[in-house]
Parts: sequence; C-alpha cells; structure tokens
Amino acid sequence: MGNTTSTNPKITHHDKAVLQLKLQRDKLTKSKQKIQVVLNREDQIIRQLVKENNLEKAKLALRKKKRQQSLLSTLERQSSTLEELIDTIEFKLIEKDVFYGIQEGAKVLKEINNEMSLEKVEKIMDESAEAVSYQNELSERLSGLLTNQEESEVDEELRQLEIEMGIVKPIELPNAPVKKLPEIDTVSVEIPEEGTTTEVPIAI
Repeated sequence: MGNTTSTNPKITHHDKAVLQLKLQRDKLTKSKQKIQVVLNREDQIIRQLVKENNLEKAKLALRKKKRQQSLLSTLERQSSTLEELIDTIEFKLIEKDVFYGIQEGAKVLKEINNEMSLEKVEKIMDESAEAVSYQNELSERLSGLLTNQEESEVDEELRQLEIEMGIVKPIELPNAPVKKLPEIDTVSVEIPEEGTTTEVPIAI
C-alpha cells in the first residue's frame, strides 16, 4: 500500500491581502453600531448648545462630527477601491500599494475608534479644566484636518440650526423696486422720398 502525502496549499500575498481587507471591513461593520450611537448623541448635544446660544461649543461639536464623517467616508471608499484592485490581474504589479492602502485604512479605523466615544462627546459640554483643555486641543487639531470646504459646510450647518431653532431670523432680501415704464405714443412722420407716412414711437 503506497504512502500518500498531503501538502498544505501555499498562502500567497494575494490571499493575505484578501484576508486583511476582509478583517478590516468586518471591524468597520462592527464599529458602525457604536459609531451611530455616538453620532446621535453628538446631534443632541449640538442642538442643546445651539438652543443655549453656546455657538462656540456647538461649532466645535459640528467640526468634530464633520471630521468623523469624513474619516468614515474615506475608509469605506478606500476599502471598496482596494477590494477592486485585489481582484484585478495586475495585483502583483500593485501589491505594495494595496498593502500600504490596507495599513493606512487600519490607521484611519483606529483614529475613528479613538474619537468615537461618548466620553469625549460629553467633554464638549463639560466646563472642567480637563474638558476645556481637551476642547482647545481638539479645536487646534481640527484646524489642520478639515478642509476649507468642510469648514464652510460647518458654518452653513450651524446657521441653518440657528434659523431652525429660532436663534436668528433668515435673511430676507428686499423686493426689487417696480418702476413704471414710460408710456409710448406715436406720431405720423411723412418721408418725402417715398411719399409714405410712417408711425414713429416717441417716449412721453
């Protein structure tokens, strides 16, 4: 009776990339429920701060939320792109880029989880020295992370909340003045060359 030998299939770099990306997407999926709880609480705090006319803290909370949403969007978009790249026949040519992308995604996910805590959300409401120190540090850090467009979107969102909650009234543009147009009358003018009469409008 002959001996039979079995060998374990060799795990390729492609297999490793697929596994790492799957694990990363699974972690993101598991984190989403927690993330949504935090975002809901942030919305409550933002509205409460606007109602109290504490606009500086409300804006800080909005900026923090904007950054979190940007990170989530980036990670989901990046994961989808990497998933498509892994399935291409050119994987070996872009192998290093794929693994680098997965590593960067892991950093983004870590940052999301670090910031997505109810404790840090509540710190924006707190007046303690520790909380104020966190607020100042957060504001300074966000200044280097948010784009000009994102900052403008935050300002607009805050303005809409102020209007919605009756803190300020919407700006009403004045109606354009209605000016009566001059009346037009006509007179008959005889042109000698043709021997005809033509009516010419003349403003009165």
